Amino acid sequence: RAVHSAIESLHLAKLEGESVEVSKLVRTFRADWQGELDTGLSFKSDESPGLLRWQGEHLVSAYARWLGDRKVVAAEMPFEVDLVDPETGDVTGERLRGYFDVILEGDVIGEVKTAARRFDEGTLSRKIQFSAYAYAWRQLRDRDPTVLVISLLKQKQKQPEVVESVAARTREDDAFFHRLALEVADAIDQSCFPPNPSFMCGDCEYAKACRTFRGERGFTTQ
Repeated sequence: RAVHSAIESLHLAKLEGESVEVSKLVRTFRADWQGELDTGLSFKSDESPGLLRWQGEHLVSAYARWLGDRKVVAAEMPFEVDLVDPETGDVTGERLRGYFDVILEGDVIGEVKTAARRFDEGTLSRKIQFSAYAYAWRQLRDRDPTVLVISLLKQKQKQPEVVESVAARTREDDAFFHRLALEVADAIDQSCFPPNPSFMCGDCEYAKACRTFRGERGFTTQ
């Protein structure tokens, strides 16, 4: 969160035509990081506040260098579009809402990710989030976007780096996303919310409901 907050401040400054020194960006990160520490964080055995601060400082610095003179068109841009069948033009009544991290010149949707390793081609092709962005942009602008995944790699014992990857999405992918979104919307309407355990369970806002589900069924966690 602290890294993304600092990066957002950089995007907003560029929108205003302001130049931001890397040292100022690092100070913004440090303030946000301290705010996170003050909330009380837990760390893995191979992590420490000092190590993560060092990684965060280098990540925001590397991102600032990567962004360079690229023109920022929008930052944290909200969107809301109808779910329209791209093959028939039928409007379903369901709507898709979300945010774009950053829009760069030339219909480039930038999605900033912090990760330990770069995305492989399989993950890039499968991740539904990127399909949603491409679908939304074509609904908004009727133009083909470039979904640019900007990975901030927080490598242990190595200098953090920025790696960019393109998640290509065609109009055929839009048709798949549209059908999938309607299936999900239908499940929501029917109050069908089965637990979906994953590595994100620790930060899930529905953890309490999930524990209740387990308790009611007599399940136990390992």
